[in-house]
Amino acid sequence: MNQSNQLIKLDSTDPRWMSFAESSSQANVFHHPAWMNLLAECYGYKPFILALQENEDQIGAGLALMEVKSVLSGKRWVSLPFSDYFIPVYKDDEAANRLSRELADYYQEAKIPKVEIRWKIPANPSIQYGSEFYLHRLTLDRDPEVVEKKLHRTQRQNIHTAEKNGVEIEVGRQLEHVREFYRLHCITRRRQGVPVQPWHFFELIFKRLIDNDLGFVLLAHAQGQCLAAGLFLHWGKTLTYKYASSSENLQNLRPNHLLTWSAIRWGCENGFSIFDFGRTDVSNEGLRTYKSRWGVDESELVYSTLSEKTPHQSSGRLTSLMEKVIQKSPLWVCKLAGEVLYRHYG
Repeated sequence: MNQSNQLIKLDSTDPRWMSFAESSSQANVFHHPAWMNLLAECYGYKPFILALQENEDQIGAGLALMEVKSVLSGKRWVSLPFSDYFIPVYKDDEAANRLSRELADYYQEAKIPKVEIRWKIPANPSIQYGSEFYLHRLTLDRDPEVVEKKLHRTQRQNIHTAEKNGVEIEVGRQLEHVREFYRLHCITRRRQGVPVQPWHFFELIFKRLIDNDLGFVLLAHAQGQCLAAGLFLHWGKTLTYKYASSSENLQNLRPNHLLTWSAIRWGCENGFSIFDFGRTDVSNEGLRTYKSRWGVDESELVYSTLSEKTPHQSSGRLTSLMEKVIQKSPLWVCKLAGEVLYRHYG
């Protein structure tokens, strides 16, 4: 029987997926099996690939998903949890359209209550679309000076301030560097009123990604203190700024600006094409302005959903209440909230 253009289910480690993803300029670290398997190991999700099979050895389009089962959020397929976006990989527009149609049919046959795809896939009557975020990405160049010219003068001034005041940037690829990042990350999340993911999650990022040359930590030091830290992941042509953190001390030295610029320079010098600042909530004008001053390209980030129910927007009232509780509570409350909630709402 001819199985050409049939939608098949692959294991996340299938070499056909790895080969196909590697051939795409759009692929980033979220396409790498190590990221999917890390999430499976940490949270018990089941990773798999839905792919259009062209012949026995090749696929023409593919989408990575994870099956999430939760007493709080129900059973659903997500592409992908803890990933701001996931671009389906396809060889041409015809393959993309076919993948969308086949996915809609597969969803009906598999009787999955909900499929969440963190990207806009080709239109289909079964697919609902929604947007709560902007995506910010910076185009890099082999010559960092070309990129520097894109920066708003405020950013250049802040970088100069940090350098003038002795801020030093350390590249970290050891577990101790990840621990220092996590210490600041917990403080930052409590200040923001947001739950923090458990240490085990970041320990796995070190073991599965950083220790396999798929990421690193940058630490900004001055006056004997670590003032800021960032966790960066990379694969393909994209360098992703995954997590940022900072203390409240000596922020007038602008350590975050020098840290970010150091990462951008590293991306240029190591041949990356895109520096991914990730998504920004549409209501967060301050963060949107901050990212725009790095010369980024801004685009609307549209998610696609297959569900018989209309996707609901996040509850601003509940989020605001949690924010206030975490900010006024000891740090362990922030950590406990992350331990309890993240596996259900990744």
